[in-house]
Amino acid sequence: MITDMTRKENECHASLKKSGIKAREGKQVYIGKETHDKITMIVRLLGNGEVTIADFTENVVSEFLRTHRDEFNRMLHTTPKAEL
Repeated sequence: MITDMTRKENECHASLKKSGIKAREGKQVYIGKETHDKITMIVRLLGNGEVTIADFTENVVSEFLRTHRDEFNRMLHTTPKAEL
């Protein structure tokens, strides 16, 4: 039986893997200094020198979008469409 603690630990480990994106192929994103400092610490201490801030950010955002896809789609379908 998977405990809530094990599930959360697995989710954290999933964010600490190579994402496969290359900085020059992606898009630049700005985050606050405090958030950047926290991610830097996590990646430096837990990423074994193999995971970048870009990897971590890609993994976390991708998982968030996957997890909440149904809700986002529901919200998008209720948003009025713009016309010119």
